[in-house]
Amino acid sequence: MSKSANKILNTAEQLFNQHSFVSVGVDLIRDESGCSKTTMYTYFKNKQQLVAEVLKARDQRFRQSLLEYVADANAYIAFDKIYRWHCDWFQTDHFKGCLFVRAVGESSEQDREMIEISQEHKRWLRQFILEHVSAFKHADAIAELFFNLLEGLISRFLVDGFDQKVADQNHDLLLKFIQAMEN
Repeated sequence: MSKSANKILNTAEQLFNQHSFVSVGVDLIRDESGCSKTTMYTYFKNKQQLVAEVLKARDQRFRQSLLEYVADANAYIAFDKIYRWHCDWFQTDHFKGCLFVRAVGESSEQDREMIEISQEHKRWLRQFILEHVSAFKHADAIAELFFNLLEGLISRFLVDGFDQKVADQNHDLLLKFIQAMEN
């Protein structure tokens, strides 16, 4: 991808994350990226395509970051690393909840691609968790509960702000649940 296309993509992602998909128009993206409308439409035929490309790029970075962080860990170590990775994300200055959930929430019938990209992102995360906790006896149940806990914490920490005590309590509760299921 060209330098201009990357600049447009990165600018659009920042604006969508900071505001919303609906409230950010192509004129604002053009102005903030410093590119002309012609340049923008050379790389992205319309806003829907731009949104889809933003989601694809974000998904790729998310996957790569989580894969590198967890590496080849499994069972309890993988559980801890996945959880800690998310807690680190919750504490970043740019944390505004899940852009994929927001994409679905702001979508309409014509935005089918962004819905599909978002659904695939969530399926991948659920499967990633399952693969890394597969050594547990009740891996399916643990993965489902863990996935749902992370999704809930995304909303909780968006609304209330990150709270280390709450994060630690939820980590400990899930760990106790896993240990109880394993016995």
